[in-house]
Amino acid sequence: MANASKDRFSRRQFVAAGAAAATLPVSASAASGALQVDLEDPTDRLLAYLKMRCGVETGEYMFWFSGGLDMAAVGEPITPIITVESLVVRQVSKLPDNVFRITDFEAAIYRDPKTGELANELVNPINGRTVRPMHYREGPVEFEWRPDRQPKLLGMESPIDGKKEPFSYPYKRVGNNVYFTKATYFNNRQHWLDMEEWPLEAPAKTLNVASISTLKADWADLTNPELASVPTDLNYQATTGWLPWMEMGQTPGYVVWHEAGHKLASLDEAPADTVKLLRDIHPEFFRRPVPWEGFTNMFFQYKEQRKPAKP
Repeated sequence: MANASKDRFSRRQFVAAGAAAATLPVSASAASGALQVDLEDPTDRLLAYLKMRCGVETGEYMFWFSGGLDMAAVGEPITPIITVESLVVRQVSKLPDNVFRITDFEAAIYRDPKTGELANELVNPINGRTVRPMHYREGPVEFEWRPDRQPKLLGMESPIDGKKEPFSYPYKRVGNNVYFTKATYFNNRQHWLDMEEWPLEAPAKTLNVASISTLKADWADLTNPELASVPTDLNYQATTGWLPWMEMGQTPGYVVWHEAGHKLASLDEAPADTVKLLRDIHPEFFRRPVPWEGFTNMFFQYKEQRKPAKP
């Protein structure tokens, strides 16, 4: 993310030093004189989506979500292995002409699905190996959002290249509920780990990932002119290759992620024990004005903190 660091430095004024949580007005009813919103218009569609994803004013917004990971090995029953819990903070910089620069940071922990305790070690139910899950961080990931083109990932090579066509994420309005879906596919991207060096941790030479997130909000909130950010629920699902800590080698199969959560009005809305664990394991996440510099993810952290497992 070296190419994007200058932009992040220039936006630091929007977050007070030491701030640790999103703040947003919460209301279930529209103010008098509701906005006239046409979701077929690219600008209105973008602003509605960003009010749900984060907010349309410069500031900081946070999501909490939790769920499970299932292992789908070819020829084996689909088997739950672990639960995951995350906080995501989005730092928004509003620019002229409805252009937004939004930077995401995520911190996650794994829990034992039976006890709910922090999972630092468990038995892989497919191959019987004792493995050590890696609680991970990801980001910063910075996007540019604008009505006249698709979102563009800044600072790194990606298939998310900001196609020059109007913003068009699919939506559904059912009664007073509005749903937006974001689908991302990374296919045949070079794996972060080399199979020769990490034979048990790297399932293939390439990464294939499908991730789909659905946001749900209230139409009355979206048309309330006093709300720059609206209460929003999240559902997330993804399909990925084996994670390195699972030590599955090249066994055919994949991981199914399924999670749900909501936008936080303040950090106090997140489960207190989760916040404590995240502060202990990922103290960087709570630093401000930016949690950390330079892109990282679970694969980078794995290479930094682990050695290849013995066959």
